[in-house]
Amino acid sequence: MAEKQIPHSLEAEQNVLGAVFIDPATMQTIGDSLEKPDFYNRRHQLIFVAMKELYDESIDIDYTTLTDRLKNQDLLLDAGGTDYILGLSDTTPSIVNLEHYINIVRDKAVVRKMMDISKSIYEQGFEAQSMQDFIVEAEKKIFDVARSRRTSDFIPIGQVTEEVITKTEAAKNKQGELTGLDTGFEEFNRYTLGLQPSELYIIAARPSMGKSAFALNVVTNIAKLQTKPYIAFFSLEMGVDQLVGRMLSSEARVESNRLRTGNLSPQEWQQLSLASDRLQKLNILFDDSGTVKVTDLRQKCRKLAQENRLDLVVIDYLQLLSGSQHYTNRVQEVSEISRMLKEMAREFKIPVVALSQLSRSVEQRPDKIPIMADLRESGSIEQDADVVLFLFRDDYYTKDKSERPNIVDVMVAKNRSGATNMKGFPLLFRKNYSQFKTKAVTYDNEEENSDLIDIDD
Repeated sequence: MAEKQIPHSLEAEQNVLGAVFIDPATMQTIGDSLEKPDFYNRRHQLIFVAMKELYDESIDIDYTTLTDRLKNQDLLLDAGGTDYILGLSDTTPSIVNLEHYINIVRDKAVVRKMMDISKSIYEQGFEAQSMQDFIVEAEKKIFDVARSRRTSDFIPIGQVTEEVITKTEAAKNKQGELTGLDTGFEEFNRYTLGLQPSELYIIAARPSMGKSAFALNVVTNIAKLQTKPYIAFFSLEMGVDQLVGRMLSSEARVESNRLRTGNLSPQEWQQLSLASDRLQKLNILFDDSGTVKVTDLRQKCRKLAQENRLDLVVIDYLQLLSGSQHYTNRVQEVSEISRMLKEMAREFKIPVVALSQLSRSVEQRPDKIPIMADLRESGSIEQDADVVLFLFRDDYYTKDKSERPNIVDVMVAKNRSGATNMKGFPLLFRKNYSQFKTKAVTYDNEEENSDLIDIDD
């Protein structure tokens, strides 16, 4: 049985280096694309370093300058000698396929790095004290290697222009139809054209404004689409029974307090049964395990993505997540969390929705309307988010004096791809049903502004 060889391509490494003798200008591309460890052969590492030194010093690279540099460093024999260096140009057919040769060298290097990391993980497993910490550290190492994989080439503007024109024509043919996931709220869709792949959405509010209920309403509406999208809902605060209870209350139009006591009329039992049948057909996946580390959350999402069961992620809520390591500064930790949520959206090409608490500074102002500075603990949330929504209830602060009872204003504080609106658009919040509706919609035989039982977020 033949002995297994460490992954590498001697020919590709020779062709990369030989291309410099054919056209010294190619050293710019090679130097930007490869590093010394990417070459497996020791001789090629030395030759590459010498070539790069000459290029950085603006010295023409040819057979004479290269051998002279290596000779002065007493490395000429280690680099294979004069005959080997001279033969590099002879082994390279042309520079037409240089990019291909570079990719081969880099891909083989990534495989070797992954093998080394695997060995390291194997060894560390013998000394692991915490299974959770061991898995997090292993995943981090593998992810760091994965990020070093070949990146895409630059795209000429002509190609991008054609793609934009094609998308514009498609949008025209759709006559204003949504391009993302339909949230079920017309005004929300108008600002975003639906929840878009690769984008991070932040829904922020003070406690008891209804952000969890709003998120559940959006999730239910999206899950009912004909495509039956898969939605992963991570609840770090409430149990799945509480969440589904709210969804049943909203779907069946049965008051949540009556649902908790079980004191239902025959008609309400029937409504509840029908609502249960409808919800059971939806692809909503709950995780209420108390997943705290953002790396754990990402790992679970990656598994769902590999199974083609991930179209939307919702997290309730961001401040209950922790970073991949211990931070003494909470601002730095939240920065890592928000950055990783955005990376998740881009990696899995899905929308990610994270609920967020606003700081208590809102309560200390005469004007309780939230602003961007109220996002707790980090400006990076504002930076990483593509869309930031604020929920605001005037009746929460003014109680019986409010002229707008049971109305929640949804403010578009940031919208990377569209307009903002800090005045907001109003939604009717039926608190005892955990349900949001457009302000014009009310239930049969009900007063729009009836006195309703308040519930937590």
